[in-house]
Amino acid sequence: MASDPFDTLTNRLARREHSRVELGRKLKIYHPGLSQSESDELLDRLIELNLQSDMRFAEMLIRSRLFRGQGRHRIEQELTQHGIEPGDVGHLFDEAEDSESDRCVAALEKWLRGKKDPTRDKALRFLASRGFNFSDATEAVDTIFR
Repeated sequence: MASDPFDTLTNRLARREHSRVELGRKLKIYHPGLSQSESDELLDRLIELNLQSDMRFAEMLIRSRLFRGQGRHRIEQELTQHGIEPGDVGHLFDEAEDSESDRCVAALEKWLRGKKDPTRDKALRFLASRGFNFSDATEAVDTIFR
């Protein structure tokens, strides 16, 4: 482990994108002796050097979660946990190749492959747990369970 807090952060960022909030949490874990102002200075320096960007992090998170078949609501909750306002990155959802309803149908079709006795209720609960809104979920269930 790097003894220098800046090295700790750059090592983390070399592996994948991190949000500012996430890096702040890691600093508290690995360098508990740092004051809040010292942590803020380090995080600001990373941003100035363009090593950390909440926008890049949000793009990465949204892209990977959409690929996993998660719904917009669940992804927005995760963004909020990382200190990113979902309204600030809403355009990233609009740039996705598939619509939310198309992703909902695809997630349901994939889920159904391994089920012996699927029901409409179980399908709706599954889609709700993935973060799809009710209207998209019912539309997908109606499409599949005709």
